[in-house]
Amino acid sequence: MNDTVMEIKGEMSMLNVLHLHSTDLQGIGEQLQKKRDEVPSFFMNSPVVVDCSGLDEHTLLDLDLAGLKTTLTDLMFVPVGVRGVPEEQQATVTKAGWSVLRAKPKSNKADAEALDTEAEAEEQAQEAVAVVERPIAQVSKVIERPVRSGQQVFVEEGDAILLTHTSAGSEVMASGSIHGYGALRGRVLAGVHGDTSARIFCRSLDAELIAIAGRYQLLDEGDTNLRGKPAMIRLDGEKLIIEALE
Repeated sequence: MNDTVMEIKGEMSMLNVLHLHSTDLQGIGEQLQKKRDEVPSFFMNSPVVVDCSGLDEHTLLDLDLAGLKTTLTDLMFVPVGVRGVPEEQQATVTKAGWSVLRAKPKSNKADAEALDTEAEAEEQAQEAVAVVERPIAQVSKVIERPVRSGQQVFVEEGDAILLTHTSAGSEVMASGSIHGYGALRGRVLAGVHGDTSARIFCRSLDAELIAIAGRYQLLDEGDTNLRGKPAMIRLDGEKLIIEALE
């Protein structure tokens, strides 16, 4: 008889990160609501991590953590935790009902200067020889079966190659590009780790939402004349461009 009643496993999931630059709860709430109302199907009941690294220690003392949590839940977000808080203030965070998450590592000045020098040398080298814009060593995942409504496909490293269609209500995410050889429906998110060179290719564009590197667009009937046709989506600055795929 198997006595195991549960398992706990680590998994990678899509998280929204709220970077705070002010402690003004009213202003935060208003901007969050505006962003949520742009694409409610994308943000409703989505998990949120609050990043406080943009606030100095003194300003952070003025942050109403309990009120922030209430603001998020009232707007139908799911608060996950807080990061970027000094160790001496972490007890206040947990007392307010939040989990404390590890902050993203910061480079010191010497590291930053070294990175700048290295980037400059790389740029000069690229000017001297022809280079491939995207890494060629990426791992791609081939999905041979249709992605049904309610299903999610997440390719953490590399491109997602879909040999058939996806259904309305499905979700496909990839750190690289997404190649669809059938109709793309549902939500389609490429470059989820911030790769602005990622693209979306499809034989038939019928998606509800498209996104590249966090820049998203909810597709309505009048948004493009390429609905139901072969298309490529790329990022130009902060704007998503939909082009015919010849």
